[in-house]
Amino acid sequence: MNNLKIPLIIITIISVLVLISSFSTPKQDDMNYRRYMLQDKKVVGKAGVLLTAIGQPEEYDFDFFNGYMNQIFKAAFPKALQPIIMADNGIVLLDPDNLTAEGEHKPDSLMDCYGKTENEDGEPYTSLEYEWVEPREEGSPGHFLIKEKNDLVDITEKVSIKIVKSYYGIMPENKVPYMQQHLSIFKDFEKILKKEFPDIPMRWCKSMYPETIEHAVDELIHEKVETIVVCDFFHVYSSLEEFNSLFEEVKDVVAERAKVIFSPFAGAYTSYRKAYVTMAEDEILHLPKKEKKLLVLTRHGFPEIPGDPYPELARVYYWNLKVEIEQALEGTNTLVIMADTDFAGGDLDPKEEKLASFEALEMGLEEEYDHIVFFLIDFMSENTDSIFAHPKETFEPLHFEYEGQVPYPDFNKPFRLELRHGKTRIVSAGTPVGDRYRPHVTQGFFDAVATVLRGEPWPQLVLEKEEKKEALF
Repeated sequence: MNNLKIPLIIITIISVLVLISSFSTPKQDDMNYRRYMLQDKKVVGKAGVLLTAIGQPEEYDFDFFNGYMNQIFKAAFPKALQPIIMADNGIVLLDPDNLTAEGEHKPDSLMDCYGKTENEDGEPYTSLEYEWVEPREEGSPGHFLIKEKNDLVDITEKVSIKIVKSYYGIMPENKVPYMQQHLSIFKDFEKILKKEFPDIPMRWCKSMYPETIEHAVDELIHEKVETIVVCDFFHVYSSLEEFNSLFEEVKDVVAERAKVIFSPFAGAYTSYRKAYVTMAEDEILHLPKKEKKLLVLTRHGFPEIPGDPYPELARVYYWNLKVEIEQALEGTNTLVIMADTDFAGGDLDPKEEKLASFEALEMGLEEEYDHIVFFLIDFMSENTDSIFAHPKETFEPLHFEYEGQVPYPDFNKPFRLELRHGKTRIVSAGTPVGDRYRPHVTQGFFDAVATVLRGEPWPQLVLEKEEKKEALF
């Protein structure tokens, strides 16, 4: 039923993931992971703090999506296949009024990956010479092409046009709240840091914008920092996102001008997980006890990348979070399960080792639960994945589609959707943003950094636990 998407990150690229699932993924080098686990954790001299986040832009920016998708491609596709899959055949264009067109037609306008319908000379693309490119497989959209190479990957251009038109294009003021909500965490973090460590400077940067990393590091060095403590704003670290990419870039930028210590990940701390426990309590405790409730802790999902330690590291977060929520909801007639939005269900999970979020919905409806509630536990802010990928994939059995603008009037609150199917109330409760939940998220990241600054023992990062496919019973 589902052909799904890219890793943790916060971004939905459905058509790309269909391709990723079709090829064997090269094994990740785990040397940097081992170095992380064995790194010297002692602060030397004056310390400084560097907070990093992927930086999904508030307003559409092709450079962000181009950089992120290409990072994914290089990790996911064998080198021998990259020239084929990451080909540049010209300028890819789509009909903005018919993004899913499978057959050739005459468009009124054509849009490029920057969201523009004209070239740099102001000429409408429809007035230029272009051709129709048939889709790779039945049921997939085709595209238009101007045979003029632009040093961009065709598939990245194609997906980006969908993002600017179908995602940003229907958001309030055409904005996504990721950075606004992250900035609130950064500000709260700095207040806590200054209270306990008033002499330690802090900077933040966006991992998909290398110039911000350089600027932040240079400023810390200018302040005579001798040890930089780095904390990335992901719940759990991976080779794909951190060990073999971001962390290496940070070390290159520092260039041995200071010692670098990469902090524990926030998901290992009870304080961070408390944000999701509190959301669960707020969602469930007020409901009548006699009514049956299914709480789905919804993960983004992670691709099968051999050698990446993410699945091993993530156990300490997922297992502890599930136990803590079950304890908080004891006696409420609530079943708590985990499911994945991506890389689960259908062709992407032929061994049926994972429970897809749409499968959880189907089972909950079949068992006639009064309430089915989804929490997105891999995100601490709202983004294109939480607002678009999750509802479209999870609610696919209900043929969910937005009608007009996305109903998200207040970015200071979690994004929320409520649906009904027969007797069942279905809720997507969003991520832990806003004044009620954000303090826990902030505290979790602060505790990760403070562990290093205080010279305290690290929390348990690896939890041995046999993983089995979730089911209702």
